[in-house]
Amino acid sequence: MFRSLLVSLLALAPLLPGQDARELSTPAGHHTLLNVSSATITNTINTGFRLVDIHYRGVNPLLGTAVYDATLVQNTGDYAQNWWWYTGITAAQVSTNLTTNSARLIDLEPYTDTNGNLRFACIMVSNTGANNKAWWWYFNTDTTSLSQSLATNNARLVDIDSYDVGGTTYYSGVMIRNTGADARSWWWYFNANTTQISNSIDTNNAQLYDLDRRDNGNYDCIMVRNPDPANWYWWFGLTAADVTYRMGQYGVRVIDIESYLVGSTRRYAMVAINNSNALSTSIGNAMRNRTDGQVGCWLQQINGSNLASLNGDTQFEPASSMKVLHHVHAMRQVRFGLPLTTPLTVYSAYTGSCPVDSGPFTQQLQPVLQAMMEQSDNARTQAVRNYFTETSINNTATALGMASTESNHRLGCPEAATNPNRITLRDLHTLHSQVANGYLGNQRALFYQLMLDSVTDLNIASIINTEGALLGLSSVTLASFRAFTDVAHKGGSYNITSLATPIQRCEFGYLSLPFIVNDVITPREYSFGAFVNDATVDSDAATAIYTDAIPALLRPQIRAALMSWNNSLAGVSPFGAGCGGYSQTVSSLPRLGQTVSYNAVNGYANSPVLFALGFSNTTWAGLPLPGPLAPLGSQAGCVALTDIQISAASVANNAGNATFSVSIPSPLSGIGFTYFTQMYSFGPSDFLTSNGQRSIVGL
Repeated sequence: MFRSLLVSLLALAPLLPGQDARELSTPAGHHTLLNVSSATITNTINTGFRLVDIHYRGVNPLLGTAVYDATLVQNTGDYAQNWWWYTGITAAQVSTNLTTNSARLIDLEPYTDTNGNLRFACIMVSNTGANNKAWWWYFNTDTTSLSQSLATNNARLVDIDSYDVGGTTYYSGVMIRNTGADARSWWWYFNANTTQISNSIDTNNAQLYDLDRRDNGNYDCIMVRNPDPANWYWWFGLTAADVTYRMGQYGVRVIDIESYLVGSTRRYAMVAINNSNALSTSIGNAMRNRTDGQVGCWLQQINGSNLASLNGDTQFEPASSMKVLHHVHAMRQVRFGLPLTTPLTVYSAYTGSCPVDSGPFTQQLQPVLQAMMEQSDNARTQAVRNYFTETSINNTATALGMASTESNHRLGCPEAATNPNRITLRDLHTLHSQVANGYLGNQRALFYQLMLDSVTDLNIASIINTEGALLGLSSVTLASFRAFTDVAHKGGSYNITSLATPIQRCEFGYLSLPFIVNDVITPREYSFGAFVNDATVDSDAATAIYTDAIPALLRPQIRAALMSWNNSLAGVSPFGAGCGGYSQTVSSLPRLGQTVSYNAVNGYANSPVLFALGFSNTTWAGLPLPGPLAPLGSQAGCVALTDIQISAASVANNAGNATFSVSIPSPLSGIGFTYFTQMYSFGPSDFLTSNGQRSIVGL
């Protein structure tokens, strides 16, 4: 029998304080536990979570104890409650605990134990103060009696279950008064099939609030019209793996889960509500509409808050994006003394994109790394893997805190990816955070320079130009903004033809944006990226990442940075790295008609110092910059970072320090002009170079 009751309200006001955990979509930590003991649930609760739904599954013959399916939410913020839970208790004990705790039920689960006795699992919350509601609970009743109680109490159901005792079907129900902040348009149905429920959801413009599966395959359910509508979903016929997949793919929190058997196979029905912020939700919707693959996105400020995360903790096959781990491992060894001139054995042979160990030749480490990261050269990647060993590379992942990362196969060999490499977006963020915070020491700048690092990549320059124009910023200002913007990234893709869903794609990177704080350029650093795994169409996967995800992730941050600029900006920003501890600082800003002081620090004491000023940090006399200077007598790792158009000489003091002044001309035509500086310190047998400073002239 299919029957419905419609409760119509004369007025409905969106008084949000009446919402409970089944209506709230504020992102929060959560867990869904399947087939677990009460001890396992307790362990999770003790980490700061509270139950919102529990279902008795029976006694596990292997454990010899009752097991449950349960959903929990972090007991903080909007979700914070004083609460209690119980299992295996009688109706009298439920009543006693309600009185003792001054509580009300939010979930009541009747079941018969192995001896045929009626028992309850239940969740209750404090019913005092602002949390107080008029409410009622019933068991061993029928739908007619529940209907009468609803009318008498002017109430709505918040929980319903049906159960059999001695061949008779009974119902339990929990209801609250349907007035004030708790008022909702709502409906309840019993013994309904999935088609009937779906049709009722559409007709009522409602969301499922409570779902209970019957032994005959039908459902009892409650649905409400949420005054603050959120994205929500329901599915049935799922495996346990499907449950986990849907939570990550849709960025949702489970509010109700029902397990059942189809023959001897365990299946699940679940109701879930959005648990992602607005940016993650928007990007997730766009990516899922574009591709049939598993999708994920990420944006987080380094040493700051997460701004977007969908499937951020899900392991996926990153293809060539895994090479950033090989790169950071190698550069870590460089930091501790391995020469960039170290010869590596590279094999020239390939089968498709898969490098084969024949046709050897030798190449130095630095060009090997650059080819690996900029051209995604698989043969060079294998040279790095062979030289440092996969075990050592994985050990570096562990040392970095990349707890879910595994390098398992030779890069560029798609069919080997059936034993996939594994990584998470959070782990990639961890890698870039560690680099930004000093993991590579003075090799940090070179680490990024050896990657794809043009501001024109990933449409970043285009976004800057578009957003800057909307803000009315001049072309000179936008050119300067672009010059102070740094990016480094690595993408990758596989087409594993042996799989029905062969496409695996990823792009992840680092971005530094020049915010202006108190007239000083104050970079804010971010990690960002997206992936699509197990898709059928590569072009759709690529579009989901490069059109739907990455521009949407970066645009709000770029706009915020641009809003801190104006047409008369003066600023300085360091770039590159010095050697031997030698560095360059700036003690003032390059403003029209003023003098700027550039300071050389920690060079050779009482020795000559050269101050170099140039107009390019990419080429010098036709040669690319940075340019190695060891062949000219410098210490190892010293590089030229700028051309030299103007120079000055001095002698360092006893501490190896020296200061040079640059006078900025007064004409307004100089606004926006950019120049670069670097220091050289000459010792008895070699010389040192400092980091560079990029300066922009302003008022």
